[in-house]
Amino acid sequence: MCQSARNMNARGALSQVRLAFRTDKPNEKLSGSSLSDRENVRKGLSVRVATTFQGVEDLRPVWKGWPHGLDTDIDYYMHNLRSDSTILGPHVITIWEDGIAQAMLIGQVRRQRISTNVSFIHLWGPIARVLEIVSGARIGRQSSAIDKLLALELLKVTNDGDVDLVCFQRLPLHSELFYEVQQLPGLFGRKRVPHLSNYSVLSLTAPGGKHPAFGGKSRREVRRKARILQRTFPSKARLECYSHPSELDVGIRDVMPVAAKTWQYRLGCCSLSDTAQTRDSLKFFAKRGWLRIYVLYLDNFPCAFLIGQLYHQSFYCQHAGYDPDFARFSVGSLLTAWALEELAVAGVEQVDLGEGRQEHHRRLGCQMRQEGTVHLYSRTWGGIWLNMLFAATMFVRAGAHHTLSGLRLNGVGKNWRPSLMAPGQGGKRLPNLPPF
Repeated sequence: MCQSARNMNARGALSQVRLAFRTDKPNEKLSGSSLSDRENVRKGLSVRVATTFQGVEDLRPVWKGWPHGLDTDIDYYMHNLRSDSTILGPHVITIWEDGIAQAMLIGQVRRQRISTNVSFIHLWGPIARVLEIVSGARIGRQSSAIDKLLALELLKVTNDGDVDLVCFQRLPLHSELFYEVQQLPGLFGRKRVPHLSNYSVLSLTAPGGKHPAFGGKSRREVRRKARILQRTFPSKARLECYSHPSELDVGIRDVMPVAAKTWQYRLGCCSLSDTAQTRDSLKFFAKRGWLRIYVLYLDNFPCAFLIGQLYHQSFYCQHAGYDPDFARFSVGSLLTAWALEELAVAGVEQVDLGEGRQEHHRRLGCQMRQEGTVHLYSRTWGGIWLNMLFAATMFVRAGAHHTLSGLRLNGVGKNWRPSLMAPGQGGKRLPNLPPF
């Protein structure tokens, strides 16, 4: 179980801070946005950017004093900086007022090959320098003036040509920061939202201790599916949870054969792989008591899994999948329901189920949050190339959607996925599964 970090008073902690930042000076020349734009946002606000390890460490007292999520945990952030070879360095923007930190935008500069998807086709782009703004990166005091200053700072980064692209991984479309980014000046489509997603968030702390996930209809449905499973595999179904570092090898060993049979894996879209980097990240989570690997076994065969992190009374689903040979037994839904029961008992208040609008998310009573991948392109050749690449893919995607809608073929993609998971395409399976 993860222990909550102690809240620290940001004002009292400022005396400990020794900054290694680039600080905007009053006479600094700004390319693409006038100095008056930034000075008129609000008098007394200033921008500092941490681009070194020490600069980030100096921010630790302030950083930990603000509410944040898993992706913006400072220890996890520093771990990624040290272990991920594609990350060139940190880029943390902090807004100050009268010597007191007010808000922060957390990012990192990567050098990587850019890629995108059009339907089920994976397209590769150029190698580029990307300022990646992580999910939940905007922390601290909420203020439209602060968000405008953050947006102008990002515009300055693109105008200076330090990176080819600024990329928000997940930016809420209802946020003030998204609005301010959309208002930035720029010609020829220098701002794009190439990907919109709906993320499902489930609250486990409904008033009165009741929730649709554990209410009458949902519970009866889970019990019905469980009875079918028990009749088919009497006393042979079991749920295991691996969380200790010593259990990591067993968890990965049993999960990977199932992951290899998912349609995402066959299309190269599955982010779970048995690599040194994956094991390093999972080991980091396990050492801090955050890791949970849930595996459902039938007759000792792993058939479904759910991997996530338990952090500050929230559970973040990271990877999930099931063996299509057992799809008729609803093994994925059963595993999710049983895992949610265990998490609720452990005191978890919220579950981030990740991207998707699956039917079982709706039945659970999830709140849907629309977020977007947001791009700002620089004036470098790499930025121009990326702008053209994503403009073309967005055009093709929109044209395909319009054509399928006109022909009433929107279900083609949904109906095609099961063919990618046809039984007998690798991995172990139980022969002659009995009918219901």
